[in-house]
Order: sequence, then structure tokens, then C-alpha cells
Amino acid sequence: MRWRCVPAVALFALGASAAVAQPVSAEEVPYVRTPQAVVDKMLDLAEIGVDDFLIDLGSGDGRIVITAAQQRGARGFGVELDASLVEASNEAARMAGVAARAQFFERDLFDTDIREASVLTMYLLPSVNLLLRPRLLAELRPGTRVVSHDWDMGEWQPDAKVVLQGQAKPVMPMKTSTVYLWIVPARVAGTWNLQVEGAAGQESIAIEFTQRFQEIAGVAARARGRTLLQSAHLRGPEIRFALIDETRRPSEPLHFFGRVYGDTMEGTVMEGATAKGSRWRALRGG
Repeated sequence: MRWRCVPAVALFALGASAAVAQPVSAEEVPYVRTPQAVVDKMLDLAEIGVDDFLIDLGSGDGRIVITAAQQRGARGFGVELDASLVEASNEAARMAGVAARAQFFERDLFDTDIREASVLTMYLLPSVNLLLRPRLLAELRPGTRVVSHDWDMGEWQPDAKVVLQGQAKPVMPMKTSTVYLWIVPARVAGTWNLQVEGAAGQESIAIEFTQRFQEIAGVAARARGRTLLQSAHLRGPEIRFALIDETRRPSEPLHFFGRVYGDTMEGTVMEGATAKGSRWRALRGG
């Protein structure tokens, strides 16, 4: 990948290529292949399959997208500033018999529409990751998998991390490769008005969620009083949490399992381990 300069940021190449860790012009960035073992692990960690659309930001020789298409049946494209690498990647896709599912374009990653991706791969420094992080959270659908080779996302903690030994880097003294995975979380911060359907009718619960990336917490206001959510967890659009009614003895927690659809979330609530589930639905408040 060849970068246009970003002021005051030491850039590495993206996707299947890397750059010397110092500010350089796009023309001076050397091309270094990502080991195939790292490519395979990136695709494994993303659990990429036939229903996925992969976008590789900085596609180098195209091996990430081509491997995903050839071995996993996925579709996608890569973007790269070096026209010769783009041409070679498209030719490699033709030779591999996957040109209909793997395409490459001469394009700057910052000018690339990423909204179609169900999986997005990249290889850059943490400082550059931070430049992209707001776009990833705002533009990618909840549940989209983001995979980075070697560099993290700062305060956005990974959902999974794997270290591969013996992966020498020609341009730096590292002999390991780290692969990070993030699942883009749904946006749940704010007030939600929840209705639970039960044998005794409906119960209304107001929940105030706080959120820091995929980490969530909340307070529920019920007719019986206010209580903290227990075991609150968010993974992409999938959400779960529990409520304990402190006024009842013994108290059986209500376990909520559901999915977020923009300004709506809905699912099943269970009371106790063997109870039959009831339906619940929540709307984002004003």
C-alpha cells in the first residue's frame, strides 16, 4: 500500500504491506508482504465465510481478499495507491479463478466507502488506527468484524487477540505478529422504555444505559424501585443483562437476551434457570 501523507503521523502500509516506521512520502513507502500464516489467522479470527463481504484497506499484493475468496467463498475488494500492485492483484485474482469475487482498486483508504463490509482488514500504526476509529464505529454495521495486524485501537479494547510466534518483520526487529479482532457494537447509550409481556400482563421498565465501546452498564427504574443491571454484555447487536428484584425473597433474577435494531431492541426474558421465556421489547426514549 502507498499512503498519502498524514501530518505528524508515522505511517505503516496497510493490509498485506508495511512501511518503515518514520514519516515518509507515499512514493518512498517500501512494500513488504504479510506472511500467509498471518493472513490465514486474520481470516480465522474473523470467522469469514461465504456470506461475508471483505474490504481490505491497503491490499498490497491482494492476498487477503484473494485467500478469502478462494478458500472461504467470500466476496470483497481491496484498495491500494500503487497502480502496479492493483494491476498485479487483479491479475492474481484472475489466475486464482476468483476475479468475480475479488477486485482491487487504486484508491486512498480515506476516500473508500466502507459501509458494505461485514469484515474489514487493515495493517497500520495505532496512531493511524485512531484516525479511522470514529469512522469504523459510525459507518460500519453493528456486528461487523474489524481485524488489524499488529496494531491496536487505543482505548477500544479488542474482543479477541492472538499472537503468532516466528513471524519476522524485514523492516523491524519484531519476530511475532499480533492479530486483533473487534466486533462493532450497537449504540445503546441513553434511555430505553422497555415492556415485558408476562402472565400478569405487561410491566414497564425504564433503563438508562451508559456505554464505552462494547462495555455497557445501566440502571433500571421499575414500580418497585431502581436497581443496577447485572452482567450487562454487548457483542455487536446482541445484548444481554439481568435484573434482580430486591423487594422479593428469595429473589430470582430476570435474564434478558435480545438484539438491537437501531432505536429498537427486543428478545426473550427468563426468570430462573427453568422458567419459560417471555417476550420483551424496548424503544429508545427521547
